[in-house]
Formats: sequence, C-alpha cells, structure tokens
Amino acid sequence: MKNNILKYFILPLSVLIILTVYLSTVGIETDNFNDQIKKRISQINKKIDIDLKKIKLTLDPFKLKIYAKTVGTTVYFLKRPLALESIKTQVSLSSLIKNKISSSNIEVKTKSILLNDLIKFMRTTNNKPQLFILEKIVKKGHVIIDLSLNIDENGKIKNDYEIVGLIKDASINFLNKANLKNINFNFNFQKDNYLFNEINFKAEKVNFTSKKLNIKKKKNIFLVDAIVENGQSSLNSNILKLLNLSFENIIIDEAKFKTNNEFSLEIDEKFKVKNIVLSSDINITQLKYKKLKIIDNYFSEVDDLILLDNHKLNLNYKDNNLSINGEGQIQLNFDKVDEIKYSINKKDKNLSIDSELSLKNIVLKQQDFFKFFFPIINKNINFNNQKLKINFKNNKLTFSGSGKFKIDKDFEEIDYFIEKKENKISFNSNLNIKNTKFKIDNINYEKKDKSKMNLLINGELKNNKNLNINNFIINEENNNIKITNLSLNDTNQIIKIDKASFNYLDTKNKKNNYNIKKVEGQNYLINGISFNANSLISNLLHADDKKENKIFENNISINLNFEKVYFDKIHFVKDLKGNINIFNNKVEEADILAFYNNSQNIKFTTRTNDQGEKITTIFSSKAKPLVDRYKFIKGFEDGKEGYLDFSSLKKDGVSTSKLVIDNFKVKEIPALAKLLALASLQGVADVLTGEGIRFTDFEMNFTNEDKLMRIQELYAIGPAISILLDGYIEDDELISLRGTLVPATTINRSIASIPLLGDLLIGKKVGDGVFGVSFKIKGSPNDLETTVNPIKTLTPRFITRTLEKIKKN
Repeated sequence: MKNNILKYFILPLSVLIILTVYLSTVGIETDNFNDQIKKRISQINKKIDIDLKKIKLTLDPFKLKIYAKTVGTTVYFLKRPLALESIKTQVSLSSLIKNKISSSNIEVKTKSILLNDLIKFMRTTNNKPQLFILEKIVKKGHVIIDLSLNIDENGKIKNDYEIVGLIKDASINFLNKANLKNINFNFNFQKDNYLFNEINFKAEKVNFTSKKLNIKKKKNIFLVDAIVENGQSSLNSNILKLLNLSFENIIIDEAKFKTNNEFSLEIDEKFKVKNIVLSSDINITQLKYKKLKIIDNYFSEVDDLILLDNHKLNLNYKDNNLSINGEGQIQLNFDKVDEIKYSINKKDKNLSIDSELSLKNIVLKQQDFFKFFFPIINKNINFNNQKLKINFKNNKLTFSGSGKFKIDKDFEEIDYFIEKKENKISFNSNLNIKNTKFKIDNINYEKKDKSKMNLLINGELKNNKNLNINNFIINEENNNIKITNLSLNDTNQIIKIDKASFNYLDTKNKKNNYNIKKVEGQNYLINGISFNANSLISNLLHADDKKENKIFENNISINLNFEKVYFDKIHFVKDLKGNINIFNNKVEEADILAFYNNSQNIKFTTRTNDQGEKITTIFSSKAKPLVDRYKFIKGFEDGKEGYLDFSSLKKDGVSTSKLVIDNFKVKEIPALAKLLALASLQGVADVLTGEGIRFTDFEMNFTNEDKLMRIQELYAIGPAISILLDGYIEDDELISLRGTLVPATTINRSIASIPLLGDLLIGKKVGDGVFGVSFKIKGSPNDLETTVNPIKTLTPRFITRTLEKIKKN
C-alpha cells in the first residue's frame, strides 16, 4: 500500500520536475497571447500596429516567473515599419494561468534603423516641439537601441529604465548655419541622466572627437558636460562662422589649428543656453593678418601680410567672463621672427588686454618734425631689441616699451609710455643720446659731439587738439634746459607756458642763463644773467612781414630783465630792461633800454597811434652791432662819437623809414670800390686797402611794401668821398640804383669858394680835373651791370644836400 502511494507521488513529481526542467531550459513557443498584446498596444496609440512572431516562454522556477521572448518583430506607425531585433519580458505565473499577461520587465532590441524613422515614431507617441525641430535638422543616420523597462503592478513604467545604443553615420544641418557630418557615438540613457561616449563627427571638414558627453536633467533644465577635441586641421571661414566669430583683415587660407575643449552648460525646454563654462587649449599656425593702411604712414619694411605662427592659447569662459592667455611668434617681414605674449579678459562690456611683444627690429619712416631736433637723420629710423607692453582696460589703452633706436649712425637708448583714455593721450619718453647730433635752432642749442645727453618729454594731448607738455628736460654735462607746462593748440600755437629755465652754452660759445615765468593771466617775466640775442636780432631785421608767424594763440605781455645780452661774438649790453606787448602775433608796443657802458646805450620803442600807424624807433650809441649784420658791408667801424638812429612809420602794409648813421668808416663796399677805380680816383681807392673810407654823415630815406624797397634818397658824406643815390631793391632778386659819387677834393674846393658854386651850376670847370662820376647799377645780386660816366657839373640836388650838411655841422 505504501509502495503504491509512493509510486503515485513520485510519478507526478517526476513529471513536474521534468516539465520544470524542460520549461527552464528549452521552453515552449506560442502565439496565444499575440492578440492580447496587439490589443493593448492599440489602446495606447491607435496609429501603432505590431507584427508579432511566436513568443518563446521559459520558466524561472525560483522566481515563479516566465520569460517571454520574440524575435523579428516589426512595429508600424502610420504604416511605416520599424524593425526590432527582439522583445523580451518577464510574466508572472499567475497572469499566465489567468491567460492575461502581466509583465514586470521588458527588454527591446532594435535592428539598425533609420534615425529619421525613429524620430517620427517618437513624435507619434509624444509630439513635442523639440522632436519636430529634431526631425527637421537630422538629415540621415542609423541607430541601434537596447531598451530595458521595469513595470510596476499597475502596469506603469518605473523610473529605473535604461536605454543603450549607438548612432552611426548621422548628419545634422542646424538651419543652414552649421553642418555636422559623419556623426558616430554610443549612448546610455537612464532616468534624468544621458551619457554619450566614443563620439566623433566632422564639422566644416574638421574631424572632432569626444571622450564623453553627459547630460543630466534637473527639473526643466538639462545640464551638459563634455570634452571635445580635434587634431591638426585646416582652419576655414565656415568654422569661424560656426563659432560666431568674425575678424576683419584675418586671412586663414593656410592656417591650421588643434583644440582640446572641456565645457558645461545648461539648456532649458525652449533650447535657451545659459551658464556656459568653457576651458580650451588651442594651437594655431600660419594665421595671417592683412596690414592696415595706416601702418604704411609710419613703418616701412612691414610685409603686406603679418604672420602669426605657433600660437598656443588657453581659453576660459565662465559667468560671462572670457579669458584668453596665449603666446607665439609674430613675423612683420619675411626674415625676422619675433615673440608675443598676450592675455585677454572680457566680462559683459568690460574688456582688458595685456600683451608683451619682443621685436628684434622695426623701421620707422622719417617724420618731418624730427628734422627740427636732429640735423642728420636717416631716411628710416631703426628700433632694435624693443620690449613692448600693451594694455587695454576700462577704455584705457597704454603702450610702453624700451630698447635701442638709430636715427643717425649709432644706436641709442630709448624708453617710452603712451596712454589713451577717452579723448586724452598721455605720453612719457626718455632718450639717452651720445653719438647722435641734436639741436634746437630757435635757441642756438646743439649737443656736443660724444657728450651724453638725456632728453625727457612727458605730457598729454586732449581732443586731438591741445597739446600740453608737462616737462621738457635736457641734461647734457653743464647744459640744462627745463620747460614746464607748455600748452600748444592744434596749429602748434603757444597757449601758455608756466615756466622754463635755460642754462647752456650755445653754438656761438656764449653762455645763456635765463628763466621764463608766467606771472598772471597772459603776463610773462623773462629774466636772467645772460642771453645771446644774435639770432633773434637777425630774425627781426630780416623778417618777412608777409609771412605769418602765428606763434602765440593769445595776446601776451612780456617784461624783460637781463644782466647781460650778447648781440654777436664781440658786442653786448648790460642791464637790459623793458616791456613788449604782442597783439595778433605782432609787436604792437615795446620799450626796451640797455647800456653798452655808463654813457652809451641802445633803445628800442614801438607803438601804434590812434590813426593805426605803427611807429618804430631804434637808437644805438654804437652802429656796428647792427650794421655788421649786412654782408655787403665789410670792415665797418664806429667813430668815437658815432651813433645809429632809425625811425619808421607803417600803415596799411607800407612803411616809410629814415636811417641815420654818424661818424663811421668802412673798409670794403665792393660795388662802390669798383666805381672808384673806374673813375680813376686812385688816391681814394688806395684808402680802401688801408684803414677804410670814413664817413661823417649817412642818411637814407626809404619805403617798404611787400618785397619791394624803394630808396628815395641815400646820402653819405665823408673826408674822402661823398655819395648820393636812389633806386629800388626787390627781394634780393633785382637791384636798380643810380647816383653820383664825388671825391672830397671837389667838395672841398666848392666849400672853399662859395662864389664858384654858380660856375658849378653852369658847368664851368674848377681846375683841370672832373667833379666825379655818375653811375647806374642794375641786375641780380650775382650779376650786376654797372655803367659809369664822368661828370663836370654837380646837380643842384647834390649841392643842396651838401650845403645842408655844411650848415648842420
């Protein structure tokens, strides 16, 4: 009985075990559940249909679950097929007994399907705008997906799903602004976490790769974190457009670049990007910059294309703050390579730039204003071994540097600083000169050969108009010049000068030691121990009234006080004092007095009366300091009681003047010496080779208008000879003179016998000789034609002038 019971128990148990083993290992295939699956999918979305093959069921006896798997399933949406590799799920035994599938896990593997088909399929289930945009920009590509879902007791998908797959040979066009091709990557999607790796793609013929791209969803924000790099690639304009970069004058035809980029950002549901953080290492070679036209105005030997090569940049961007640090080579011409470093920072609208540039050599074109200070100057000015620093911050640009420069034969030292902020440019330069010639003509200063000189200039230019030189300082051994706060307008007129001090030995070996000081308003005091006025007097005597010398912007008043003033190498005066008033850059009023010694003086005055007539007077107890300036008179000597008296009245551009010189002698007046020889006045000609011709009186009345001087009358009388002439001189281009020259013997005879004057008037001889000669001189100064005729009768004019002098004396 027991055996029968045991037999009946063992037999079902064996069958159960065999069945369990069979279902666990081999399983069974059935299509009994296909209709239920189709019906349930249709309830989810009527546009979706599914073609199921037989389902293979295998048992998990320990978990009391049945594993169901089908292969070769095709899903349709709007009659578009989507081929699946397999579907696998877990079914509880209770749902199977009830003939109703209740799955707790579903695994789906697709075949290689078109990426666009997948997107369209996704839009049938969830037609979000993002999917519409995605469908428009994706042009091609294939995708393989492994999907794993866990389902709760209520049939809802749990949040622990996982989607694994790969994209192959995809192409994306971002609204015709950027094209990405050959896109390949693996992906792993989990709840709010999207991981991409093994990424590579091509953008504008440049191959990019990425080790990772991680996207996390936080509420309605997607957090993106990625690494992207590319190997050595050709840089093209489309890449710059893709990065929204645009640079004028940049030529990238031969440029290559290599990058390594780490970045993170946030994207909201409307695809707005914010909170970008970027770190990039960039290498660029063979980048060229087209030279600006303004460079040609100042620099020569700079190629049309400036080469930037082997540049290494580190770029960082965070919180709207962009920073770029880089270094590399810069080539201004084909045979010289220099180094440059730079740092760029930009936050919102604030931009700062720091750069260091090392230039072996750069050539500056000669500028006209250099000629005022450097008498010998090369066509090009060389700057060697320049260390430059350029800084830009808060709309303020600074430029500083140091090195060597060559303006003549040898290199000298220079350092400089320039700052531009808004409408003001500040500058500071320092030159150390030894072998370069330097001069300032206006004050007769010239650096000595081989002496060391330091020149310091600093100041500012406002609104590109007013130039203020804060300091102009020259130090050369015992020579020192310092000018403080010199202001010039845009036409280089002097607005003001606060003070200046001059202590130097000039080109005539004369000591100049004086000061200029602004007292009040436009009133100035010029005083000092010594001053060489040689060139100043020459300029005044030979000034061209028609040439406008607009030196001062304002009307000024000058008070003078000098202990000693030099006129030339020999002559000087003491205790010079006076006042000068300058209106519209012309001396309108002046009153200056100085002394040769206790009794002899020189006085200069000028004033304008109520009728607009300018009256000028010069009186000098010595004529030689002034007459010696005229080159055609040589060997001029003052007499013991000689003097010079000059007066002039000027109105409407015409001046009427009178010059009187008393008691003097000259050794040589070439034209008159020739006349004497032609007149056979041997005794007088001999005088010319000795002590000279002595005159007791000289008087000239003349007018000046434009370039024309009209000599109305020039009369000179002396013990040896007397002269009377008139004519004109036109700007040293044309000379026309005529007159009478009479030896003293004739004059003396006339004076000794006054009754004989009647005979002279009617042409009778006095003795056996002639009275003198009449002459005409005409031509250019270098080609004079002289006509001489003997005379036997003196003109009434000559006799009248002679009698006037006799009466005066």
